[in-house]
Amino acid sequence: TGTPLLKSQKMDKAFGGYIDKYKINEAVEDGATVRIIYEGRQVQSDVVGDSLDALFEEYFKDKSDDEKREIKKKYGVERAVREAPARIRWVCIDLLKHYREKIQPNGFKAMIVVGSRHAATVFKKTLDDLEAPPSEVIISGTHNDPAYLSQYTDTSHQKQVIKNFTKPLGTDKEKEDPTSFLIVKDMLLTGFDAPIAQVMYIDRSLKDHTLMQAIARVNRTYKGKACGYVVDYYGLSDHLTDALNQFSSEDVEGTYHTLKDEIPRLKAAHTRVAVIFAGVKGTDVDDYVLHLKDEDTRQQFELAFKKFAKQMDVILPDTAAKPFIPDLKLWGKVQNAARNRYRDPGLNISDAGAKVRQLVDEHIISTGVDPKIPPVDLMAANFKETVEQIKSPESRASEIESAIKHHITVNLDEDPEYYKSLSLRLRDIIEKTAGKWDQQLELLLQMVDSMESEHKQAADDLGLSETEFAFYNILVAEVTRHAGEDAISEAVHDEIKATSQDLVGMFDEATQIVDFFSKPDEVKRMKKEIKRAVLDCSFGEKALVNVVQDRFTELAQNKFK
Repeated sequence: TGTPLLKSQKMDKAFGGYIDKYKINEAVEDGATVRIIYEGRQVQSDVVGDSLDALFEEYFKDKSDDEKREIKKKYGVERAVREAPARIRWVCIDLLKHYREKIQPNGFKAMIVVGSRHAATVFKKTLDDLEAPPSEVIISGTHNDPAYLSQYTDTSHQKQVIKNFTKPLGTDKEKEDPTSFLIVKDMLLTGFDAPIAQVMYIDRSLKDHTLMQAIARVNRTYKGKACGYVVDYYGLSDHLTDALNQFSSEDVEGTYHTLKDEIPRLKAAHTRVAVIFAGVKGTDVDDYVLHLKDEDTRQQFELAFKKFAKQMDVILPDTAAKPFIPDLKLWGKVQNAARNRYRDPGLNISDAGAKVRQLVDEHIISTGVDPKIPPVDLMAANFKETVEQIKSPESRASEIESAIKHHITVNLDEDPEYYKSLSLRLRDIIEKTAGKWDQQLELLLQMVDSMESEHKQAADDLGLSETEFAFYNILVAEVTRHAGEDAISEAVHDEIKATSQDLVGMFDEATQIVDFFSKPDEVKRMKKEIKRAVLDCSFGEKALVNVVQDRFTELAQNKFK
């Protein structure tokens, strides 16, 4: 389980120094575990000292004196108070609020650790009465158990519950499990591995190794799980300190944190994003988006904002997060706008928790933007209309540049050489008109108007279909590259054109065979045809054959699906 050795168990004096040490904080830094946040919760008043008798009288005021004496005799005052239905109801109300605000939105589950088997049944009944999400009790049994206990001790049912608990939270019986809470006394506190569990609510005494191992149930990594929580209703802070004192301080450094420890982390994460936008003034989203035009800057923002969003999810809905919410909303909108502007799917906060995603999405929607709608396609009828709504010429030019780049990327495999030429043309426009935004905008709009019609016109002028033109462009490029000259003769052009048409015809016929490209012998036969066709030309040389075979076959896989 990774529980460190007690000071008394250290073997370095007998056997020399350790070959290597792997400490708890190092495991968190490496992503092998998540950090644990400890929250102490005050339950009306501490169940200690002089308050015990007063609490006993409060919780059992409806009982007769004889019944009170019987309760004290059977359970003792402290246990009676701790397991009083009125107190447990308060604990359940509080933990449900915590669970619904912090844990459930992100799809995680919980364990509730109680002081006795009887208490487990009281917790179960109370949760059900409060209409809590589904819970299960896992306790051991004896032959003489009364019915109210024995109903929870069936081992075959427990095995199924434990197995299902490790599944994602949900109602799909095949893949998911609706159980949100496991209520336990001693069982599952060691050795149980359920990464879906993010919080342990503790209402019993735990000490030493048992305490250390128990809280480790919630430090397992899981997608979207930034941390684990230990919520203490018993008052274990002293026990936790005592437990940690039994280990070497360097071994247990970083075992747990408090919410107070998380605030500096949030401030640091916030600062890292703020520094990226240090030169941007005001709250105009477009200015922020333009600042992210450089891909390296965009990547820095993506990483920094994701860390900030994750840390916000750890702290929300605590009021300590409140000062940071305006920037979370602003930067969330910036991220959404930049994702659309630069067609960059990496700009998202899918890894952040549901609380953060909801805050950001609600803010974006409130400003009249639907975050689920993708950017307008370059070839869409309303593309220019969309561009005209953008304020500055620089931003309009940036939108068109990004749309062209995306269009080239998406269509590159359809005609690699043609779209590479468009990429070079785009780069030339951007470099020559940098800072001259109106001129750049005009040239980019001209490029948009002509890029697709030019492709068809060029094919028509040669008497080729657009498919034949794509193969022709590859062969022209490779022959020119191989010859080491900028131009080739008209006769060679004619050969290239005829060869391209012949090979497209062969591919068209050959690919009538079902799953042609998954049949190595058929592909090999087609490559022989390409080799023969190339070598029969005046420019045909063996050095040219391999590259043309590979490029034609790759293009054919896109053209003859």
